[in-house]
Amino acid sequence: MTAQDTERPVRTYAGFVDERRTYAFGLTPFSFAVIAAIVLVTLALMFITGSALGSLGFGAVLALLWVPLVVKGPQGKTGYEMLLLRRQWRRQRRTGRHIYRAGQLSNQAGGRSRLPGIAAETELWWALDTNGHRFGMMRMPSTHQYTVLLRCRIGGAAGNDQHIVDGLVGSWANFLAMLGQVPNIAAAAVTIETLPDTGERARANVEAITHPDSPATARQILAERVAASATGFRVHGRVAITFDAATPAQRKDPMAAAEMIGAQLPVLYSQLAHTDVTALPMSDSEYAAVVRRAFDPAAEPDIERALTLGEYVCDWADAGPITAEEDVDKVTYRHDSGISRVWTMTSPPSGFPTERVLAGLLSPNSQVPRKRVTEIFRPYSPADAAKTVEGDFKSAVAAVNTARGIGSATADIALESTNTARVAEARGHGLVSMSMVITATAESAGELTALDPEMRGLISGARITARPAYMYQAAAFLGGLGIGVLLPDHSTIPTSLRG
Repeated sequence: MTAQDTERPVRTYAGFVDERRTYAFGLTPFSFAVIAAIVLVTLALMFITGSALGSLGFGAVLALLWVPLVVKGPQGKTGYEMLLLRRQWRRQRRTGRHIYRAGQLSNQAGGRSRLPGIAAETELWWALDTNGHRFGMMRMPSTHQYTVLLRCRIGGAAGNDQHIVDGLVGSWANFLAMLGQVPNIAAAAVTIETLPDTGERARANVEAITHPDSPATARQILAERVAASATGFRVHGRVAITFDAATPAQRKDPMAAAEMIGAQLPVLYSQLAHTDVTALPMSDSEYAAVVRRAFDPAAEPDIERALTLGEYVCDWADAGPITAEEDVDKVTYRHDSGISRVWTMTSPPSGFPTERVLAGLLSPNSQVPRKRVTEIFRPYSPADAAKTVEGDFKSAVAAVNTARGIGSATADIALESTNTARVAEARGHGLVSMSMVITATAESAGELTALDPEMRGLISGARITARPAYMYQAAAFLGGLGIGVLLPDHSTIPTSLRG
């Protein structure tokens, strides 16, 4: 009897759950409490005043005020959330705070060009890990958090058998689960940035190995190769790990936090190695260079050459833009020599995608020379993960019991997803909150308008839903840099009013 090989089944990934608590009638606990209070107040007025019509009219007015709390707009935000955003936007424009000017002729302290907005208070420190590697560490005083950037060389899936790829995906899941078991890790942000290759790295390497007396023909061949390298694209990958200050001493003294972080970093290197990612910490100079390059794309050749030669790029106090401004269209951000548009993910990949669902979005694209995709993972501790999946499951059960028609089918799918997550968590899998920020940068407004349809196509091809960061492009740009700016931690809108 001849044995026949069977095809390996294609492995897909799903089970993304929107963490939204449903209490009754599809309402969140807060929304249900508000409408219940309105009903009780209306009934009390009827008994006290004896006027049913007046009491019902008062209750109707309160109910109208309640509606924006439960109805979401096209941005996925509640009416009150959009109202507060518009109010803040108008206040910024009225006071001129949407415009940032720095440098020697500005009113900035010392004539420096610090980062704008929510990153203005940040500081950059450096220390050594237990392996002797120098690492830059950004401090966010308002949240008592420290962030380290890891420069990553990604092996990729090309040429690997599918079972090896599946194993790498599983190793990445183990890495995320491990993050939840470390109490002081607040988030991990993975950034894949595609940039036009300036050729400066190759030029510096060639100059370093070229002897002055070498044959002219050999030098000409190398020069042609360097020129050819400047016509392609370069992919830059990094992982940002954000740590919470675990003790009062670490909140006050960054070096106390650096000692703790330096001992933890080698463990993260080894964990990432299992995912075929070679990670090493970025120095304070490289940290500042990442930010400077994002704000001033025209400086990329000089920055690339300095990094290749091991030269210092700039201080953290000079890493920000000289000029930055949120445009009047509310979806454009101008900064030094670049102009950007930022999208934020509103729903994860739909259906049952494979591990290559984001390949098109992450790969270099000649129509969008400069783009940056940052995926932020905020891990749950094992105890919080168990409570969260149990709460999601109960909310899904409540939705099934109250839904009708098409809503009932949607509720059934949500129930299946939450139950799958519940079982997976019980088997030891980790739970993370996931978000994504996508940034495209151009040299002019016309170029940005031209690449907008291409970006929308890439986003659609990734099976995700993303919308421009309406009225908060500056903050979203900082969040999309993947340097430790966690947007939810800086929100000025109360949680009860958010969508």
